[in-house]
Amino acid sequence: DIAPGVEFFRKLKEAGNFLPVDPTPATIESGQTPVVIDWNYTNASETKKLPSWQVVVPPQGAVAGYYYQAISKDAPHPAAARLWQEFLYSDEGQNLFAQGGVRPVRADNMLVDGTIDEAVAASLPVVDGPVTVPTPAQTEAASKYLAENWAAAVG
Repeated sequence: DIAPGVEFFRKLKEAGNFLPVDPTPATIESGQTPVVIDWNYTNASETKKLPSWQVVVPPQGAVAGYYYQAISKDAPHPAAARLWQEFLYSDEGQNLFAQGGVRPVRADNMLVDGTIDEAVAASLPVVDGPVTVPTPAQTEAASKYLAENWAAAVG
């Protein structure tokens, strides 16, 4: 149910604290967007440029999403595509995602196995609380709700 989230943004706008600007490194560095609500990995690079910049995952209401991968049955080289997928989900591929500020989908298992780059994993934002991964049906319902209610809430 994303209705409370939309209501939160409506209240932010009412209070004059909602800035309808798509944040970029330039807007963050200039101070135009001092607070950004976005995927944590999209802001991770800012911490290197701006020591005061913090990425925080809320203890309640954290949402995660995965990039879905697929191989077309009509791919010209399906074996190469399968090898690419194997690499993406290998320890090496997952550690490369982590180096880019993205929490690897296999991070929990890699921690247990001792295959994650511990220094890089320690640099990822702390997650203290449950994380929800919406189902396709929930994502569709949320998208529909946003389409019908976002403009009225924040203009």
